[in-house]
Order: sequence, then C-alpha cells, then structure tokens
Amino acid sequence: MSTFDDANVDKDLLSQIFADEGDDAETDALLDEMLKDVEVNGGKPDADEKEVVDDILPENDEKDQEEEAKEEAEPESVKTEEPDIPLVKPDFVTSTDNDTVRKEAKEQMDAERESGTVTTITSGTTIKGGISSDGSLEVMGVITGDVECQGKVSIIGKVSGNVMASEIYVSTQRLEGSLSSEGAVKIGVGTIIVGDVDGTSAYIAGAVKGDIDVNGHVIVDSTAIIKGNIKAKSVQVNNGAVVDGYCSLNYAGVNLDDFFDEKK
Repeated sequence: MSTFDDANVDKDLLSQIFADEGDDAETDALLDEMLKDVEVNGGKPDADEKEVVDDILPENDEKDQEEEAKEEAEPESVKTEEPDIPLVKPDFVTSTDNDTVRKEAKEQMDAERESGTVTTITSGTTIKGGISSDGSLEVMGVITGDVECQGKVSIIGKVSGNVMASEIYVSTQRLEGSLSSEGAVKIGVGTIIVGDVDGTSAYIAGAVKGDIDVNGHVIVDSTAIIKGNIKAKSVQVNNGAVVDGYCSLNYAGVNLDDFFDEKK
C-alpha cells in the first residue's frame, strides 16, 4: 500500500475522507492516479496536488485557526492601577416610625394627659418665640425658640432652640439646641441633636454633636453616633456605635490618683 511519506496519509484514510461523496470507481481511479504521481515525485505532491490535499486535509488550517482563536481569547496583560480604598462611612438609621423612644414618649404623655397637665402643640401649628409650661409639653408642630417646662417634654415635631424639662424625649429628624434635664434624656433612632446634653441619665440611639454630661448612667445604643466628649458615672457603648471624643467617668466616685498611689 502506497503512502504519502510527508503527509502520513494512506489510501484508506483518503477513501474515508471522501466517503460522503460516494464510494464509486471514478473516485478510486482518481485516488490511484494521485498516489502514482506522488511516487514519481519521490513521495512529494506537486503544487496542484498539494492544494487538493490541503483541501482534503484541513488539519493544519484547523490547528492554525485553533491557535489564533486561543491567542485572541487570551487577554493581553494590562497594567491596572489599584483603586483608592474609600473611608468607611458609618451607617445612620433614619427611620423613626418604630422608634422605642417615640413609643415610650407617647405612653408617658398619655399618662400625664389623664391628670390634665399636658399642653399639646398640634401638627400644623407654628410658634415663633420661646414657650414655657408648668406642666408637661407634647410638641408635634414647630417651635422656633427655647422650650422651658416644669414637667416632661416629648418632641416629635420640630424645635429650633434649647430645651429644659424634668424629662426629655426626642424623636424627630433634627434639633439644634442643647438638652438640659433634671432626669432622663432619651434620644431616639434617626434623631440628630446639635448641642450639649445634660441630665441624670441618658439613652442615645440617634446622633449627637456636642458634649454629654450625665451624673448617672449613659447608654450609647448600636445605632448611635456621637461627636463629643462623654462625662458620666457609667457608660455602656453597644456594638456598632460610633463615638468620636473622650469618655470620662468623673462621677464614678473613684479617686484615681489615690487608687494608683503606692501604699505605705
């Protein structure tokens, strides 16, 4: 059986390649003639026959196409610059719909209302100037000025001014002014206070920009953001809170200098 020495293709293989075009006598005669010419030329096909063989055996072309496709698929190495890592901005919860401070303030105002000592600034009412009350005050409207109250104050509306009361509950978007209380100061989720906070205890779930001076216990909840110093008897900072300032337990009743002095 004659073979292509260089192409490594025999008659049976060529017959298999042409099988789809019919296995007849004319095809066999053509193959025999091609093989004889190859033997005469020393096993090397001439130019015309080489084109026929290349058409018959596109193996090399397929390999070249595969290599070209592989090169096109491989992306060129591109030098990329590392992006700057932005500073992490703390999340601030802005929803006050389900605020526990708002719920507690409503309960306190309902209890005070039964005794008839609550003054309510209804929604849609705007007061320009300071306001004072001998009883408790529920602010659902707008007050531009200081608020002074002998009883408790619940602020759900908007107040621009300082607030003084026996207890203060704030559950609003923003209040610019200081909060001073003879008792507790409670700042709800989503509330922003721009001013100092004074009281005997404090619960902070919102944001405060100012100093906190509490002669008692301070709870800084996980949603709180404080930019200012804290002075208290004890401080509880829950995981997730952000505090930018000094924390001092000056009211703890411990003399730190005497505590660390060497005893003789």
